Amino acid sequence: MQELRSDLIKNRSQKALVLCSSGLDSVYNLLMAKKEFKNVAVLFFDYGQKAAPQEYIRVKKLCSRLDLELIRVDLPWYKDLGSSLLDHKLKVTNYKSTTDADKDTKVNEWVPNRNGVFVSVAGAIAESGRFGTIVIGINKEEASRYPDNSPEFLDRSNKLFEVSTLEHPELYSFSALMDKQQILNSLVPLMRENGLTPDLVWSCYESFEKMCGSCESCVRLKGAVHKNGMENEWKGLFLK
Repeated sequence: MQELRSDLIKNRSQKALVLCSSGLDSVYNLLMAKKEFKNVAVLFFDYGQKAAPQEYIRVKKLCSRLDLELIRVDLPWYKDLGSSLLDHKLKVTNYKSTTDADKDTKVNEWVPNRNGVFVSVAGAIAESGRFGTIVIGINKEEASRYPDNSPEFLDRSNKLFEVSTLEHPELYSFSALMDKQQILNSLVPLMRENGLTPDLVWSCYESFEKMCGSCESCVRLKGAVHKNGMENEWKGLFLK
């Protein structure tokens, strides 16, 4: 299986296409890609997710401030496939802590084959636009709960690109072997270097005026904030 090291990036002068939702993982990978590659473009998916309005606002701001091209792809058919992230009749599961989330065997927030679809679309765009690398934000903390967050997902996707594309773009993640605490700790200095503020991160499954603070994505971010002692910097971004 492919090891996840920076020296595996084939050519840092080449173009990188970064999947970005404005979540913690994707913003970190975006800033790392900007640091490692000379040419970077951002790919945003609106697949009918509840958080899409807040995510897109932030992705547009990130691209504007970083002077990056933004490519938006809408996948309206996803809304009928079933997930609490998509169906407004279904409530997003609330948790008090990451421990509660990890113990929960139900995955109501699973969106069928989401990263598989995203990566396939990204592969087509990358091949057409001659992007040598596709960057995706995944992490080891959620890999056991969401298999498309695993190094195995990266490895098998790259094997698929070998037969599904002629240009063979490489799928890569700077955060695949990191947990949320490590990602946040590494992200903050990158944000400061680029003049970015925490309010440009939206790690929430809802689309309220602030992040809800109780969905799985929120509790993982809050857990990382607490472990890193960053409450003063981030606390005002959550409803609770």
